[in-house]
Amino acid sequence: MSTLSYQEKSLYGTLIADLLVYIPYFIYIMHNPTTLTSIVGTIIVLIVAHIVLQTVIAIASRNRVTDERDRQIAGLGYRNAYFVLVTMILGGMGLLWLHAVHGELNPNHMGLHFLSAFLGMVVVSELVKIVTQLVAYRRSI
Repeated sequence: MSTLSYQEKSLYGTLIADLLVYIPYFIYIMHNPTTLTSIVGTIIVLIVAHIVLQTVIAIASRNRVTDERDRQIAGLGYRNAYFVLVTMILGGMGLLWLHAVHGELNPNHMGLHFLSAFLGMVVVSELVKIVTQLVAYRRSI
């Protein structure tokens, strides 16, 4: 990893932290009811993991200079993530409409269900952003 730039190391750290936190969370909510405590706890653990990993990466890296290429790659990642997020939100709204039309909505659990669904959408779009940027760095775009 010594040949990687600071931005690439930061992206790998973010990817690792996201996967280490979100995979167990989504496995947990598949088998247990979703609670606000589990959602908030997951977000707090993710914030702490990001702080620790980014601190370690910043201490270990000497070259933290960004150039035009880094900004272009970041823009590409954000663009792809935006398209994925908007597509999933529109799809989610369509599914919500279908469930409402067929009377399959349970109002008792609707709020936490949608909070988990939208958290999942944000996670997927964040992963798309990170992977897009890593691929762009590896291809030397």
